[in-house]
Amino acid sequence: MSLIFTDDQKSLAQTVRRFVAQRTPLPKVREVIGSDQAYDPEVWAQLAGELGLAGLNIPEEYGGAGATQADLSAALRELGAGLVPSPLLACLLAAGTLLALDDETVRQELLPQIAEGGLVATLAVSEPGDRRWIPAQPVTSAAHPDGRITLSGMKAAVLNGAEADVLLVQARGPQGTRIYLVQRSAAGLTITRDEVVDPTRSSATVTFDSTPARLVAGDAAAALDHVADLANLAIAAEQSGAMLACLTMTNEYARIRYAFGQPIGAYQGVKHKLADMYNLWALSDAALREAARAADEEP
Repeated sequence: MSLIFTDDQKSLAQTVRRFVAQRTPLPKVREVIGSDQAYDPEVWAQLAGELGLAGLNIPEEYGGAGATQADLSAALRELGAGLVPSPLLACLLAAGTLLALDDETVRQELLPQIAEGGLVATLAVSEPGDRRWIPAQPVTSAAHPDGRITLSGMKAAVLNGAEADVLLVQARGPQGTRIYLVQRSAAGLTITRDEVVDPTRSSATVTFDSTPARLVAGDAAAALDHVADLANLAIAAEQSGAMLACLTMTNEYARIRYAFGQPIGAYQGVKHKLADMYNLWALSDAALREAARAADEEP
């Protein structure tokens, strides 16, 4: 059954597909990535508010929809197909981190704001010189002088770091590796937007210089291990949607491009390749759907 969308998932996918076509078609995407903005704030407000995607995987008690990972995957496919620039992935991973930790006070404070789209949150874990997304032993350190908490170090490739209102930072402190909350307005915080290969995805380098922070209670290692799975699922869903969109465009072109009096799709060298590519996509998408089911039912 994991290979078949439910009626609700089909409806959600159709709604997002229609939104992408009407509000953020490819010419609009090109306009946004050619500007100095990481995303269109109006489009983000509609994605988060009208469609409720920012709170899709947040429980109802925190103002979200309490949807499943399979539901989220259905929506992300359509956003990936449209290459829609937004801070949604950053917010999803930040919310997933908070839900995997045990700090109810921070959850009550941040999750409703993330769910309504009024707060952009991100996860800052990667560090320069470490090829792993989540370092086993981060160099970024947390000091607790006189009861205050400050962070020192650097984080690289922080999703929407330049646009985030709050950052959840992995750092090594007196009690081991923990997650700390840092406000954008905190002293000693320097954020530099990166030059990226994919202009639809905003990334930044963040430097902490005795920056005030707040400890978030919970098992950081377990939470980040869980969030790594969520990140893989989310990105795979976006890529599956983008792959099918590319294949669909290529298939349409093969019907209207003529050579020697025939559409090129009539030739075995083209149509067999398209069939092979479709099979590869279908197998990968089936694996994604099964992984999303497992995330919900047997993580």
